[in-house]
Amino acid sequence: MKKYLSFSLFFILSCTSLFALDISDQNEIDKSIEHFTHAWNDCEGKGSGDYYAQDADFVNIFGTAFAGKQEIENRHMKIHETFLKGSIFEVVETKVREAKPEVVIAQVYWKVTNIQKPGAETMKGIFTHTFVKNNGLWEIAATQNTLISP
Repeated sequence: MKKYLSFSLFFILSCTSLFALDISDQNEIDKSIEHFTHAWNDCEGKGSGDYYAQDADFVNIFGTAFAGKQEIENRHMKIHETFLKGSIFEVVETKVREAKPEVVIAQVYWKVTNIQKPGAETMKGIFTHTFVKNNGLWEIAATQNTLISP
């Protein structure tokens, strides 16, 4: 019985460590989220696609899908020329979990203020990013952006 208990405990601890996100990996994911915030607030969307995979998918708050790193960035630059010009993006909370080794799901709760549309000066939402580690680097493979109802 002791051997069985020891083996079971070893097995559980071994499996748990397989899914424990390394602190350096967590830092890289945090860095990509911070970079997106900087691209939004300081660069009018330029650089917002930097941490996306070349073949990434992005679904915006209106349900429109965009494909590819460049299209994702171009779309963010375009919205900064229109109704989100001068807006401020803020990360409110981030929840990260490793779905399996080298695949991470990140829920990024956000708030955008200073919107130039009367009656909609503030929006809140959630990015659900799927990060995949590719050749040692974390990339966003897919994003679903969803508004939170007021």
